[in-house]
Amino acid sequence: MFLALVAAALLGHLHPVAAEVRVPVANVWVAPNACHLPLDPGVWPTPALSYAQRIALVGHLPTQALYGERVEVLARRPGWARIAIPDQPSPLNRLGYPGWVRSWQLGPLREGKTAMVTARTASVRGGPRVSFGALVPAGSTPAAAVAPLPDTRANLVATAERFRGLHYLWGGLSAWGYDCSGLIWALYREHGLTIPRDADPQMHHGTPVARAALRAGDLLFFGSPGYAADHVSIYLGGDRQLEAPDSAHRVRISPVRWAHYIGARRYLSR
Repeated sequence: MFLALVAAALLGHLHPVAAEVRVPVANVWVAPNACHLPLDPGVWPTPALSYAQRIALVGHLPTQALYGERVEVLARRPGWARIAIPDQPSPLNRLGYPGWVRSWQLGPLREGKTAMVTARTASVRGGPRVSFGALVPAGSTPAAAVAPLPDTRANLVATAERFRGLHYLWGGLSAWGYDCSGLIWALYREHGLTIPRDADPQMHHGTPVARAALRAGDLLFFGSPGYAADHVSIYLGGDRQLEAPDSAHRVRISPVRWAHYIGARRYLSR
């Protein structure tokens, strides 16, 4: 029935059809067969994924979708579905971040209450191991794995530090690999705020903050003045930041590179 509804949507008989991600992490591509990554998230990103393979993702893998995340199916090709992801806001599509996923990675929306995974990873009873940020059926994981996080700046920073040492992954949005804005999006979502997925839209929301008024948990943006922000980090105080820097590095704490700083935003007030 679900696939029939999707097919009907493509023929113009229905509006976009809501679906749900049924794999730990679905890679979202700019086009079918744009590039490839191993389907098992336990394989990537690891030293087995070379720097050249990581760089090859640039421009091809804009984001990922997590287990249990709702998507809107906009179109289909054999083996593929074009989707928009509502809780990843983007100026690219009013319905949410757009892209293509393998159609078998989707299923109909499940009924019943869900809980968001706040542990780095968690096992779902009768299902896969899923990432921080996944939406799982209530009661399907140990209570500690879905314990709500305090919506404070201090806890946001503490949670961010749990990912130090994790490999950067272009387009990454899971505990198996984040890009700069993906890590920011995931952290704020876990703390009750859905913010834009990419760095430049993140800079155009929230409350502007002067450099002299920065507090731990604020977002720092980098780039060239007059152009789009191309990097974002979390300010820690004392001219330090936590960032997912690039494909050659891991999530780290580093000195703020003020020479490339173009502004800051605040999303949490306390």
